[in-house]
Amino acid sequence: MPYPSARPRLLYQLASPLHRTAGDAVVSRRLEMLRAWAPSAEVSINSPEIGPSAIESTADVAMVFPALFPAAGGWADKHDAVIIGCFSDPAVDALTEVSGLPVIGPGESGMLAAVQMGERFSVLSSDPTPKGLRRRIRGIGIEGNFVGEVTVGGSVADLNRDPDTHLPAIVERARACVAQGADVLVLGCFALSFIPGLPERLAEAVGVPVVNPVIAGLKAAEAAVLYRAGLPRPNLRSA
Repeated sequence: MPYPSARPRLLYQLASPLHRTAGDAVVSRRLEMLRAWAPSAEVSINSPEIGPSAIESTADVAMVFPALFPAAGGWADKHDAVIIGCFSDPAVDALTEVSGLPVIGPGESGMLAAVQMGERFSVLSSDPTPKGLRRRIRGIGIEGNFVGEVTVGGSVADLNRDPDTHLPAIVERARACVAQGADVLVLGCFALSFIPGLPERLAEAVGVPVVNPVIAGLKAAEAAVLYRAGLPRPNLRSA
């Protein structure tokens, strides 16, 4: 079978067992949205059986690799690239090493997209959220473009369960970011990213572009597959 396949086969790997915390219907709805955002790819989704219920601390981030490691060695059998479904980009380097595939961190993809669209960006995150975002941004090399991170007053579970209740606060915090000098906003929680139409509604309300990092991650994964065109498929099991 040639590599890459005619349509890139992308796995959207959830970092927590969303089917347990929010239900299978939420996982299915997210898959529908992913496929609509990447119609040129074959997109599948996986919700792990174990792992933190949500990624809200550095301890949660550290738990992701042990949860995903058992499956990662087999990803190359069915997929061309993997997107880790968390803005904190947990374990992407280690999972790339284990799987032999491009493993994309959509948080980094979204922030890099932001600096292509404007001069200064802010991140809207759930509350609580893992610490260390500025350190990550410093490592990417875009700290000079970063205004700050603002939490929207709802946890991941709150935003999944009842996003409409939090919309006024989200708009208020977004306007505050723009008042502080941000000319692009990045959604820093994927519960926000999967609220239908939220980026468009926010952009209209505050007058600046709003980056959905899930879409940025999907597009980065498609590009990564094309960059590898002509390379042999990874075969880590026989190495």
